[in-house]
Amino acid sequence: MYYVQFFQASVYPVGSAELIEACGDRSVVILDGRMSLPSMHRIAAAECVKRGYMAWQLFMGEAFTRSCSIGVIHHA
Repeated sequence: MYYVQFFQASVYPVGSAELIEACGDRSVVILDGRMSLPSMHRIAAAECVKRGYMAWQLFMGEAFTRSCSIGVIHHA
């Protein structure tokens, strides 16, 4: 399974711009593993902006709890 994890700014401590993983059903997008990586990047970048997040990162694994990142965090 391939998926995109989105990131948002932390709210504590005040004034910090640290990124944290977003949570909820809108914080990930499951991608079709038959797509090329450039296609996955285009979809991830577009969805990140559309959903109002600050950054995104691609992951791959058998499940959300058994996955690892396959790239760096990309800022929107």
